[in-house]
Amino acid sequence: MLVGGLFIMGAANATNIYVNDASVVGDIFTTGLGSDANPGTAAAPYATIQFAITQSADGDIIFVDAGTYAGDITISNSLILRGAKFGIPAGPANVPVNRGTGESIITGSVFYGASTDNITFDGFTVNAGAALRGIVARGLNSVIINNIVTGIVTPFAQQQGIATRVNAPVRLHSYTISYNNVRGFRYGFYMDGGLESLSEISYNYATGASSAGYLFTASNGHHIKANVSENNVEGMVFTEGSNLIEQNTIFNNTSSGISLVATPLTANNIILNNFINSNGIGIHLIGDAVGAVENQAHFNSLTGNTMFIVNANSALFDAQCNWYGTTDASVIAAGITGSVLFTDFLTDGTDTNPGLDGFQPTTSCVVPVILRDFAAAVHNYDVYLHWQTASEVNSSHFVIERSFDSYHFTEIGRVGAKGFSDVITDYTFTDTKPENFNRPTFFRLVMVDRDGTKKYSRIVSVVL
Repeated sequence: MLVGGLFIMGAANATNIYVNDASVVGDIFTTGLGSDANPGTAAAPYATIQFAITQSADGDIIFVDAGTYAGDITISNSLILRGAKFGIPAGPANVPVNRGTGESIITGSVFYGASTDNITFDGFTVNAGAALRGIVARGLNSVIINNIVTGIVTPFAQQQGIATRVNAPVRLHSYTISYNNVRGFRYGFYMDGGLESLSEISYNYATGASSAGYLFTASNGHHIKANVSENNVEGMVFTEGSNLIEQNTIFNNTSSGISLVATPLTANNIILNNFINSNGIGIHLIGDAVGAVENQAHFNSLTGNTMFIVNANSALFDAQCNWYGTTDASVIAAGITGSVLFTDFLTDGTDTNPGLDGFQPTTSCVVPVILRDFAAAVHNYDVYLHWQTASEVNSSHFVIERSFDSYHFTEIGRVGAKGFSDVITDYTFTDTKPENFNRPTFFRLVMVDRDGTKKYSRIVSVVL
């Protein structure tokens, strides 16, 4: 079934379980009033969500009809929970279409059980009030889609609208968090816990956050696409790297639109095709740290911000091919602080395809290859190199170079490039048992354009 742009399926032998309150107003799933003495069918539904969960088995689907359900719930099995508005997006619009009446409303918080995988929560309104959490997910294949989550900001409290948490003990987990609408917390979306697997955070809306609409901490390598963050203190904040941040709309945030907080892991963040408008600082690189390198921003609209880009990091920030609202280089430079490469820049701010998410500019300047990630790993003394490109224009090939001192590099192979691509592309190369078993071995990529232009990646190292 297509739900909010995502395919969500229950188990082939799933049991449907039904929940209804003490009213038939707005009901679409059930024909009777709820009672926990009932068998949980459509004609005789349960009255409480938590009781329905206790009667479920892994793979079951729980349908919760329109109404109000008081109290926190904990989802302890691998279940799909569907509210009356399942499949109807709540984000990224400020006012969701076809939402607001006939909702399945939970007055409390929703918790995914620790180390419980394959939970989907779809189509609810969660009124968390002043509680610390709205929805908290953990586990592999955790899905949170099409929900409205509201809170009441309490000063100094660590409130989070939709949050992720690491399992104990630490284990693989991943998330799909899409089409949600969150308002009125310290953090609208709070992604934490060393998410080992790529997660999709897309088409969400956040407003009214007293700290940040979206915070990604101890979390890296994710796809953050087509979200809206407005009227928060910070729009989006990242403390780790290898995130693809594309096609978002980030505006009217009082401090910064996008903040990259320097840590040894804040590297290889790619900021593409976003509207970053009317914030205090458009893009803010905060602090300095060894390893906070290769962050870059291209093809964004950066207009109406008090400052375009502020870079407090010693590493160069590549911000070529953005629109700054002017073609006067001196005006652009006056809105930029720190080590920032901003020329060439876009020469107009026309969005060539408003039907697509984000800012789609005219191609008045070109970034040949946008490298998203480059990593090395060792297995049986072979070195496996893996890298990703976020986009390619007129690329020819990659030269793989090796060094034993990090200064003098020698070519060890070549890999052909895609040439032209606007999607994530993976590449690999294996260096078979290099002769350097007792000290570090260093690698870098040379990205070669079809006109011979070259650009170097960051250096990665392994110990054999």
